[in-house]
Amino acid sequence: MIHMYLYKLEAKGKGFSDAHVIVLAEDEEKAFAAADELLQRNALALIEVQEIAIVEKKRAEKANGYVVEVER
Repeated sequence: MIHMYLYKLEAKGKGFSDAHVIVLAEDEEKAFAAADELLQRNALALIEVQEIAIVEKKRAEKANGYVVEVER
């Protein structure tokens, strides 16, 4: 049985604001790849991801999730 996990990652780089990225993946390697792909796909121009780190990891289960704070 393959276990899936929710990963909350924090990304910093050139061409985009610091971002939290939440992905569903089987392992950390796939989480990093998925987060990078999401950042690239949602960018309006060429970006460079310089730093990306896993902030939290949770097993994907009913009612699991994250609260993402919004800075004002």
